[in-house]
Amino acid sequence: MFVRHTRILLVLILCGLLFSCKGNKSESEDTHLPARAVSDNATLFPIRFRPKWQTQAQFAGIYMALNKGFYAQHGLDVQLQSVLLTEPAVDTLLQGHSDIVHIDLLNALDLCRETTKIVNIAQINQKNSVYLVGKKSRGINSLEDFKGKRLGLWRSGSNMATRLFLAKKNIPMEIINIDWSINLFTQNAVDVINAMDYNEYHQILQAGIAQDDLFIAEQQELGLTVPDEGFYTTPQFYKAHAKECKAFVKATLDGWLYAFSHVEETLDLVLKMMQDDNIRANRAHQLWMLNHMKEAIMPNTSEMGILKQRDYEDAMDLMIEYQDFPRRISYEEFYPNAE
Repeated sequence: MFVRHTRILLVLILCGLLFSCKGNKSESEDTHLPARAVSDNATLFPIRFRPKWQTQAQFAGIYMALNKGFYAQHGLDVQLQSVLLTEPAVDTLLQGHSDIVHIDLLNALDLCRETTKIVNIAQINQKNSVYLVGKKSRGINSLEDFKGKRLGLWRSGSNMATRLFLAKKNIPMEIINIDWSINLFTQNAVDVINAMDYNEYHQILQAGIAQDDLFIAEQQELGLTVPDEGFYTTPQFYKAHAKECKAFVKATLDGWLYAFSHVEETLDLVLKMMQDDNIRANRAHQLWMLNHMKEAIMPNTSEMGILKQRDYEDAMDLMIEYQDFPRRISYEEFYPNAE
């Protein structure tokens, strides 16, 4: 009898331990996407952030803000979520699995046709970084030569600017969807390719194509000046946590300032993170990217992180004129930090 009672008691104790372990799971833990690190410090406010793309110097300011403890200094436990290439960052935001994400201004507006689903809390890039690149050796010497040619355009992400640019300039092209690769361009399967000045354009040069053989249409210089990348959240999250959103922006901008003034240290961290994520790492390319991100993010320090009203109104005008956007959203509604 004593042995039987002892066995029953041991079973009850084991069940209790299992229940206790299951119940102690952190409520702030992201059950959809893994985070790089989750702090045990309950005094820090958790924010789940997801970038638009995989690890590279395009996001160096965020990495340095994490590495140097700038988020913690502002009372935040920022969890850098992994990227799912098959699921846009904004989808995880709208599903409640991310708190702040990184997407382009025009794409953000396109999501707000019926209701304002997301709001801008910081405009990180202050210019349009998109190039359209063609080869002179294939008869591309002007914008006029684009007409009727095959354009390699990303099937998702930063493609809205190019679609608006072509509509505004009245340039008909055959769109070939591509998945973030320059291969079709280097192999002459497309005549023109969509490229970011800080990324794909340099990849083209590194592939051995002579700069003298390239015709480059810089959208910024040709009148499409809508800036691209910014930070977005839902109106509900911002209303409930405006203080924390502003702290996130401030700490990230501090991270960018640190990155730009400590280039080698920043590149060391970026390359290590890329290697940890099994991404091919090229120091020369990441340096090019970091330098061009500086040009985009801080044309001057007074404009860092600000969505300027003239840029917003320009974007709104383009969406209404060329994308059948059904309403005009006020600057203050879309950019609550303006208040």
